[in-house]
Amino acid sequence: MATAPEHDDQAEQVRQYLLEHPQYLWDQEDLLLSLTLPHVGRGSASSLLERQAQVLRDENSRLQQRIAALLGAAQQNAALGLHLSDLATELLNTPDCPATLNTVLTRLHEGFQVEALALIARTPVSGLPQFTALEEADFLEILDGSPPTQAATGLSLNPTLRSTLFAAEGAALESFALIPLVGQHIQAGIVLGSQDPMRYAKDAGADLLNQIARLVTAALDRCLTPC
Repeated sequence: MATAPEHDDQAEQVRQYLLEHPQYLWDQEDLLLSLTLPHVGRGSASSLLERQAQVLRDENSRLQQRIAALLGAAQQNAALGLHLSDLATELLNTPDCPATLNTVLTRLHEGFQVEALALIARTPVSGLPQFTALEEADFLEILDGSPPTQAATGLSLNPTLRSTLFAAEGAALESFALIPLVGQHIQAGIVLGSQDPMRYAKDAGADLLNQIARLVTAALDRCLTPC
């Protein structure tokens, strides 16, 4: 009787041979008749052909899921690109700073599905009281070492700062990001908040937020230019 290690070696040799000669069983009718495999999820026996068909169905299902995920991501990117284009077009047509800011806030909520946001600034922004002027320490805490002109995700805000920016809503928010607004006439930003801890996670891409930042900064810089 073969010992366990010898049995394992023999089984591996058989497996390797069948991998190298996939047509071998085709002509071995007597062997095919005697081969049985346990049916997945049931106690009865099934043929090798049925098992192979099940493996192929499972693989096909996995491929379909991957294709669906890729198509979903492509559609989502196309939709975001369209919202970005709409934002740029509307900003070109805004007559003043209040209209510009209103366009930005509306687009963020409706187009980009932002749940919560807060407008922050290093100093008060002329004509735009919606911006909350923060203490320097609080402003730097939000930046968290990130370059002031680059969008940041995965921000960690202390409870006091959350309450200052989002009032009672801040307690339920799990992830935060920053859209910087740093130009010639403005030193500010838009803090985004979400109840989804992965929405603005540290490894989440900030490319879209950077594109929004450039558009909004240019629009506000234009309307804040001293006459």
